[in-house]
Amino acid sequence: MASNDVTLSATLRSNLLLLQNTQDKIEGTQRKLSTGNKVNSALDGPTEFFAARGLNQRASDLSSLKDAMGQAVSTIRAADTGISSIESLVDQMRGITTSALGSLGSDAASAATRKALAEQFNTLKDQIDQLAGDSGYQGKNLLAGNGLRFDSTSASRAGVNSITGLSNARTTNVSGADTYTIRVAGDGALTGNSTDISDAERAHGLVGLKVSGTISSTLGSFDDVGIEVRGSAGQLRTFTVSDGTESRVTQFFDNSQAADAALTQAASSGTGQTSTVTVSGTVEENDLFSVTVEGITFEVTAGASDTADTIASSIAASINTAITSGRLSSSTFSSGAATVSSTGVVTLTGDSLTTSANDFSISATTTNSLSLTISESFASGSVVSFTVDRLALEASNNGGNGSSSIEKNVNIAVTVTNLSGEIVERSGANERGAAKLADGENSFAFETGTVRVTVDDAKVLQAASASAAKNVITTQQADANTQNDITVSFNETNTNTITVESQNVTTDGLGLGIDFAQNDFLDRADIEKAISDLDGAQQGLRTASQSLSTNLNVVTTRENFTEEFSDVLVEGANKLTLADQNEEGTRLLALQTRQQLATISLSLANQQEQSILRLF
Repeated sequence: MASNDVTLSATLRSNLLLLQNTQDKIEGTQRKLSTGNKVNSALDGPTEFFAARGLNQRASDLSSLKDAMGQAVSTIRAADTGISSIESLVDQMRGITTSALGSLGSDAASAATRKALAEQFNTLKDQIDQLAGDSGYQGKNLLAGNGLRFDSTSASRAGVNSITGLSNARTTNVSGADTYTIRVAGDGALTGNSTDISDAERAHGLVGLKVSGTISSTLGSFDDVGIEVRGSAGQLRTFTVSDGTESRVTQFFDNSQAADAALTQAASSGTGQTSTVTVSGTVEENDLFSVTVEGITFEVTAGASDTADTIASSIAASINTAITSGRLSSSTFSSGAATVSSTGVVTLTGDSLTTSANDFSISATTTNSLSLTISESFASGSVVSFTVDRLALEASNNGGNGSSSIEKNVNIAVTVTNLSGEIVERSGANERGAAKLADGENSFAFETGTVRVTVDDAKVLQAASASAAKNVITTQQADANTQNDITVSFNETNTNTITVESQNVTTDGLGLGIDFAQNDFLDRADIEKAISDLDGAQQGLRTASQSLSTNLNVVTTRENFTEEFSDVLVEGANKLTLADQNEEGTRLLALQTRQQLATISLSLANQQEQSILRLF
């Protein structure tokens, strides 16, 4: 044994070990109280430690999945909000079609109203697409569809655009591949709508109103023919005939012509009577001038180029012819008794007798033209002709004043045929409201899409004369994809998932199928096509909303379950590792008491050894 070793007695060693053991237990209890865990490491309890860690890790994984579910819920709700707003826009579009049906008149004002409503319809259609595009969340848009797209090829569109009189060929609302053959035919012959002609004749006292001709190949026009009458009975009338921007004005029936008979010199013995007839005022075609001499009436109807002088000459010639033929007594008038001055005055002189006076009776009257024939030709190729009956004009409503439109029918048709043999035609010979071909964009609707082409009425005769035909070909332009779909995992091993597919609520043919307003809502069929589109779109929106709602309910239910189940896992882990604070506090108090007792015991043992010192 080393000389410097200290030997502890068995009592001291026993008390010291007891004190050390108590201190270790105190430190362990204090650690449990400070951490709240009874198992802080694998050394504290390997079974409980690793079991609790597994439960906590699973709870953590589920918590991450719950966050992903929450984001999926937000994505679905964003899409559902978009659908609700789109449904509101569809309702507004339906209101527009109702207004359009209420403005189905054939007059220009009604047509303008429907055109304005068609523009509003197209604006709302564009808003639907923009709203669907703005409904994405965190890079996912459940309203954008799967990306599958069909459209016409640029080469086929260019082929149609190469036809003189056609341009801006395109397809809309395409739902599948197809080939459309566009043909232009007709001779361009012009006629006027029979009902419009009859109405115009009654309104203005017209006879034989006719619209004819052949549409020009370079300045053609589908515009209505207009006839406007202004003026009052017995006063100047203005007739304006128009075709598009061209117009012709004719003024007539001024009632300013006059024929006045006057005695210049009375007959006396040896002197014959001298009288005059003065023709004055504006002479119009068909004005009637009457001069009565000795009960015989001489009538002259003015021609288109007659003047007061020519009318006077005609009256004088008729009187002289009557004298020569014996209709007028040769005892009263000698040959050539009627002469004309340069101022439109007819002078009639009786024979000179030496035995008695030689007098005669003479009077003159005039009547405004009873009719007028008007024929106007226009650069568009139209010829408008009619005869005005003045008495019928003055007897018409409002004295014949007002405006009338005559729908122009043109023998040119554009026909589109698809692969299945379905034919859609728009013809300029049709009446408005019955698939009438018009200047501007014309629509041809099929199940697989709508063909649209702009027709130039100024030049379309060239295409018709050539019987031009081209194809518009639609093909698949983009493949379907899943980039907008979202997949939600419901467990940590990804063995339980749900895929929420993107719904196509854009207006294209693969989505809601809402087409642009056809032909500016020119026909009832165009408006009814829009209503049919809206009916289908409404059903599509309901289906899409139901699909999203079902998926939302599933994800929301699993999100709630995951949150609750995660809590269960954490609770189970806590049961394995958490310390009972009351129990550990009581244990610490007991250990501290034991430590004090051990200290006292050690002190007593030490005092026994110190008692030896009293011997010295």
